[in-house]
Amino acid sequence: MPELPEVETIRTQLSEHLPFKIKKVNYSPVVGSLFGEKSFDPEGMEISEIKRYGKVLNFILGDQHILSGLGMTGGWIISKESLDEKHKHVEFICDDIYLSYVDPRRFGFIHYMDESGKENFLTRLGPDPFSKDFNAEYIYSVLKKYPNRQLKPFLLDQKYFAGIGNYLASEICALAGVRPTRRAGKVTKKEAGKLKEATDAILNKSIKANGATFWGGYRDTSGEKGDGLNHLVVFFQRDCGMCGGVVKKIILGGRGTFYCPKCQK
Repeated sequence: MPELPEVETIRTQLSEHLPFKIKKVNYSPVVGSLFGEKSFDPEGMEISEIKRYGKVLNFILGDQHILSGLGMTGGWIISKESLDEKHKHVEFICDDIYLSYVDPRRFGFIHYMDESGKENFLTRLGPDPFSKDFNAEYIYSVLKKYPNRQLKPFLLDQKYFAGIGNYLASEICALAGVRPTRRAGKVTKKEAGKLKEATDAILNKSIKANGATFWGGYRDTSGEKGDGLNHLVVFFQRDCGMCGGVVKKIILGGRGTFYCPKCQK
């Protein structure tokens, strides 16, 4: 499932081709669940900028916005010709390029809305990890507000930690030296600072590697895999990348969770 580094990689790569002058839009009738209530008709408009908030891409077309969430298997592909892909659900035909949304499992979304709709949508999310609002003080205050929640499942809650997904949460806990099972209220202020530092470290490392591709998953805008798997210390690892000890796997909140008993307390 694409998390913040994968979405940021897509945003960066798409932005290299801006602006996208949309001449025509094709989309499959089977993907009605992708779209919001507003009529999806951006033909003749121009995508001038692409921003990211958490895991959500924001395509800016004047005073209109296309918000794209990639779900589990979604992605945007750039091609010189119309993409021959059965899971292609949206295709923007531009002046000299094709921009296609591909999503085999169709858990993603595409919402077409005005400025107020965009603001209402994004206010449901917590601060982006790269924003000034996402700091050690914020992390500590949120953890103290919900003291009985287990740390790692809590980090997946987009209402408080926008952009963090399953592999990132395991890696953040590992780099911070905190067990994923720890109750939020037991995390100290110093450890909250370490969680912030760990978040910055893993995000920057994964973005530099163009994201992480797991089995049959994320591809960048050229259809290439990310190299981030080579930098993980505990997630789906047998040996801890920090101490060489045995990594344990448990299930928390229904998700596979990995940690090192030696490095994490």
